[in-house]
Amino acid sequence: MKKTRIILPIMIALVGVLLFSQCKKDHSCKMRITCYYSSNGMDADSVVPYALISFDTVKYNAGLAVQTAISKVQDQPTNAKGVFTYTLDYPALLIVNAVKYDTVNGTPYKYTGTTQVQVNEGETTEKTILMVETN
Repeated sequence: MKKTRIILPIMIALVGVLLFSQCKKDHSCKMRITCYYSSNGMDADSVVPYALISFDTVKYNAGLAVQTAISKVQDQPTNAKGVFTYTLDYPALLIVNAVKYDTVNGTPYKYTGTTQVQVNEGETTEKTILMVETN
Protein backbone atom coordinates (compact mmCIF):
# COMPACT_ATOMS: atom_id res chain seq x y z
CA MET A 1 0.00 0.00 0.00
CA LYS A 2 2.84 2.41 0.77
CA LYS A 3 4.49 1.63 -2.57
CA THR A 4 1.26 2.53 -4.36
CA ARG A 5 1.12 5.89 -2.59
CA ILE A 6 4.59 6.74 -3.85
CA ILE A 7 4.49 5.19 -7.32
CA LEU A 8 1.02 6.42 -8.35
CA PRO A 9 1.77 10.18 -8.07
CA ILE A 10 5.09 9.66 -9.85
CA MET A 11 3.37 7.81 -12.70
CA ILE A 12 0.69 10.52 -12.98
CA ALA A 13 3.37 13.22 -13.07
CA LEU A 14 5.33 11.38 -15.78
CA VAL A 15 2.25 10.89 -17.93
CA GLY A 16 1.36 14.57 -17.51
CA VAL A 17 4.84 15.68 -18.51
CA LEU A 18 4.81 13.46 -21.60
CA LEU A 19 1.34 14.57 -22.69
CA PHE A 20 1.72 18.31 -22.19
CA SER A 21 5.32 18.93 -23.16
CA GLN A 22 6.25 18.93 -26.80
CA CYS A 23 8.72 20.71 -29.00
CA LYS A 24 7.28 23.88 -30.48
CA LYS A 25 8.91 23.88 -33.90
CA ASP A 26 8.73 27.04 -35.98
CA HIS A 27 6.79 26.08 -39.12
CA SER A 28 6.65 29.57 -40.62
CA CYS A 29 8.25 30.27 -43.99
CA LYS A 30 10.04 33.62 -43.96
CA MET A 31 11.44 35.60 -46.86
CA ARG A 32 13.68 38.65 -46.86
CA ILE A 33 14.16 40.43 -50.17
CA THR A 34 16.62 43.27 -50.69
CA CYS A 35 16.43 45.48 -53.80
CA TYR A 36 19.49 47.16 -55.33
CA TYR A 37 19.97 49.47 -58.26
CA SER A 38 22.17 47.92 -60.95
CA SER A 39 23.65 49.51 -64.02
CA ASN A 40 24.38 46.22 -65.79
CA GLY A 41 22.19 43.60 -64.08
CA MET A 42 25.19 41.86 -62.51
CA ASP A 43 26.60 44.33 -59.99
CA ALA A 44 24.72 45.92 -57.11
CA ASP A 45 24.96 49.66 -56.58
CA SER A 46 22.83 51.26 -53.85
CA VAL A 47 19.64 50.00 -52.22
CA VAL A 48 16.25 50.86 -53.70
CA PRO A 49 14.01 52.35 -51.02
CA TYR A 50 10.24 52.04 -51.41
CA ALA A 51 10.25 49.78 -54.49
CA LEU A 52 6.87 48.11 -55.02
CA ILE A 53 6.94 44.33 -54.54
CA SER A 54 4.43 42.04 -56.26
CA PHE A 55 4.14 38.27 -56.62
CA ASP A 56 3.34 35.98 -59.53
CA THR A 57 1.69 32.86 -58.09
CA VAL A 58 0.12 31.66 -61.34
CA LYS A 59 3.29 30.39 -63.05
CA TYR A 60 3.93 27.71 -60.43
CA ASN A 61 0.29 27.04 -59.52
CA ALA A 62 0.60 28.16 -55.91
CA GLY A 63 -2.17 26.73 -53.76
CA LEU A 64 -5.22 28.72 -52.74
CA ALA A 65 -3.88 29.31 -49.21
CA VAL A 66 -0.63 30.77 -50.58
CA GLN A 67 -2.47 32.88 -53.18
CA THR A 68 -4.75 34.26 -50.48
CA ALA A 69 -1.82 35.11 -48.21
CA ILE A 70 0.17 36.72 -51.01
CA SER A 71 -2.79 38.77 -52.24
CA LYS A 72 -2.69 40.64 -48.92
CA VAL A 73 0.80 42.00 -49.64
CA GLN A 74 0.64 42.65 -53.38
CA ASP A 75 2.25 45.99 -54.28
CA GLN A 76 3.75 46.56 -50.85
CA PRO A 77 6.89 48.75 -50.74
CA THR A 78 10.32 47.89 -49.45
CA ASN A 79 11.43 49.90 -46.44
CA ALA A 80 13.91 52.82 -46.51
CA LYS A 81 16.79 50.31 -46.60
CA GLY A 82 15.37 48.50 -49.64
CA VAL A 83 14.25 45.45 -47.63
CA PHE A 84 10.92 43.62 -47.83
CA THR A 85 10.11 40.86 -45.32
CA TYR A 86 7.12 38.58 -45.19
CA THR A 87 6.15 35.34 -43.47
CA LEU A 88 4.00 32.64 -45.05
CA ASP A 89 2.32 29.77 -43.26
CA TYR A 90 3.12 27.32 -46.07
CA PRO A 91 6.15 26.54 -48.23
CA ALA A 92 5.90 28.02 -51.72
CA LEU A 93 7.77 28.74 -54.92
CA LEU A 94 7.16 32.34 -55.96
CA ILE A 95 8.17 34.82 -58.61
CA VAL A 96 8.87 38.19 -56.98
CA ASN A 97 8.76 41.37 -59.08
CA ALA A 98 10.00 44.78 -58.01
CA VAL A 99 9.24 48.13 -59.67
CA LYS A 100 10.45 51.62 -58.81
CA TYR A 101 9.38 54.79 -60.58
CA ASP A 102 11.73 57.73 -60.12
CA THR A 103 12.12 61.22 -61.55
CA VAL A 104 15.47 62.96 -61.77
CA ASN A 105 15.53 66.56 -63.03
CA GLY A 106 12.10 66.08 -64.61
CA THR A 107 13.12 62.90 -66.44
CA PRO A 108 11.06 59.81 -65.48
CA TYR A 109 12.88 56.55 -64.88
CA LYS A 110 11.49 53.08 -64.33
CA TYR A 111 13.55 50.36 -62.64
CA THR A 112 12.46 46.72 -62.62
CA GLY A 113 13.78 43.43 -61.35
CA THR A 114 12.60 39.86 -60.80
CA THR A 115 13.72 36.84 -58.81
CA GLN A 116 12.44 33.39 -57.93
CA VAL A 117 12.02 32.58 -54.23
CA GLN A 118 11.57 29.14 -52.68
CA VAL A 119 10.39 29.59 -49.09
CA ASN A 120 10.74 26.51 -46.90
CA GLU A 121 9.27 25.53 -43.58
CA GLY A 122 11.19 26.82 -40.57
CA GLU A 123 13.70 28.79 -42.68
CA THR A 124 14.34 32.39 -43.63
CA THR A 125 15.07 32.70 -47.35
CA GLU A 126 17.09 35.76 -48.34
CA LYS A 127 17.15 36.97 -51.94
CA THR A 128 18.50 39.98 -53.79
CA ILE A 129 16.78 41.71 -56.68
CA LEU A 130 19.01 43.72 -59.01
CA MET A 131 16.87 46.46 -60.55
CA VAL A 132 17.84 47.87 -63.94
CA GLU A 133 16.46 50.84 -65.80
CA THR A 134 13.76 49.92 -68.32
CA ASN A 135 11.60 51.99 -70.64
